[in-house]
Amino acid sequence: MKYQCAHRWAFSAWGGQLAEQEDALAPPVRHEVTVRVTHCGMCHSDLHLQAGGFDMGGGKLSSFERAGIKLPVTMGHEIVGVVVEIGPEVTGIAVGTHVVVYPWLGCGECATCQSGDEHLCVKAARNLGFHAPGGYADTARVPHEKYLVPIGSLDPARAATFACAGITALSAIRKLPPAAADGWIAVIGCGGVGMTGVALLSATSTAKIVAIDPDPAKRESALAHGAALAFDPGAADALKTINKACGFNVSGVIDFVGSEASSTLAVNLVRRAGTVVIVGLFGGEFKMPLPMFALKSISIIGSYVGGLNELRELVALAQQKTLPEIPLDRRPLATVNEALDDLTHGRVVGRVVLQP
Repeated sequence: MKYQCAHRWAFSAWGGQLAEQEDALAPPVRHEVTVRVTHCGMCHSDLHLQAGGFDMGGGKLSSFERAGIKLPVTMGHEIVGVVVEIGPEVTGIAVGTHVVVYPWLGCGECATCQSGDEHLCVKAARNLGFHAPGGYADTARVPHEKYLVPIGSLDPARAATFACAGITALSAIRKLPPAAADGWIAVIGCGGVGMTGVALLSATSTAKIVAIDPDPAKRESALAHGAALAFDPGAADALKTINKACGFNVSGVIDFVGSEASSTLAVNLVRRAGTVVIVGLFGGEFKMPLPMFALKSISIIGSYVGGLNELRELVALAQQKTLPEIPLDRRPLATVNEALDDLTHGRVVGRVVLQP
């Protein structure tokens, strides 16, 4: 069967709502693959993309337009579907295979890409759902079969979350030193990615987990998915209360929010010689007196999504053992604007997964 057009939901102005459109779809060439989308996860970064940029602090806003992203934009980078067409040079993947798509594409040629870290490409990002049309559509075009990971019998809705939430959480966890497992690990922000972090930590680490989120429903869900304790960061004396409950032994913090308030809490909460991993992109500026870096001897590490090998590792892990399952909110693709609004206003627990 030949797919001659793609039915997409896209925005044509920064800050604008998504509208239906149809685009011509040429036959795949060389290593290209056409995937019929069955599920696509929704991410907080979609909100930043739709708005046009990130809050960089000090009244400054980054610009996706200046970064080379052109309108209209079809978002959606957590894509699962079925291979329906392949280019003439494709090997190792067959029509009919159910796959999760790795969306964080680089130039493929620089030293960083050649090392397996295309998501950190220093030359030319080609991310699906950003620079190229993503999964808020009935079909997606993938430039090479190497970016497809077969999912076998895994729940396709759950597998969709692996392409961003899953590998983002796994990559952040991997940046904590082994010694961190001897103490408490604090997870700040228990949205879709943070909740995935709690679930993966409970499945892969012996560390005790403390979840921190202002939403009582998210704290309750975190406790159900492996956290031993959960606290509201806005409560009176929250820092003192959390530290006392953890025996002043928080050896690692993963900040899935990335705001001025959350990063300040993270560096004040972590013990001496501990590690803070900042993942979230909420925005703002990070401020800390320089002498404290030496006096506390802490490590502060940034972590951005994850690599193709980490997606393969996560799929293999899910196939080998039962992982704690975060809540999924399955919705029709036609309700995408309402879903984005719910995500904007914090009305989502877990992850929204859209189905065409």
